[in-house]
Formats: sequence, structure tokens, C-alpha cells
Amino acid sequence: ERDRVTEALRKFVPDVPASQANFVWLPLGDRAVEFGKACESRGVIVRPFAGDGVRVTIGTPAENDAFLAAAEAALA
Repeated sequence: ERDRVTEALRKFVPDVPASQANFVWLPLGDRAVEFGKACESRGVIVRPFAGDGVRVTIGTPAENDAFLAAAEAALA
């Protein structure tokens, strides 16, 4: 799931780094908090770090699909 989520996110944020953990890092800089709020408004909780990026925990396929839909809406 981590690889699937990473590849899907790279369509919107090409510099998403590879991960070996249970989360993916989105280097969104100043857009991190805004992205976090956009995800939360769609029922998806992520961990934004103001001015830096967003940590996204990898969940079940259904949870990841919900996150990817929220991410696409926020980033497209």
C-alpha cells in the first residue's frame, strides 16, 4: 500500500521521497497546514507540520483510497 500511495501522490507532488516506514512524507512547505485542513474537511486526518510538510500514515486500502481522493481534491 505504501508504494501505491507514494506513486499516486507523485502525480501531484513529484518529489515525494521513498519511505520504508508506515507513513509517507509530503514536502508541501507553506501549503502543509492548508492541505491538512482540506483533508480533515473530507474526514481524513493527516499530520501537517507548518512550513515543512505533511506526514500521512498508511492505512487499509479503503483508508488510503479516501486519503488519495482528498489529496487529489486538495492538490489538483
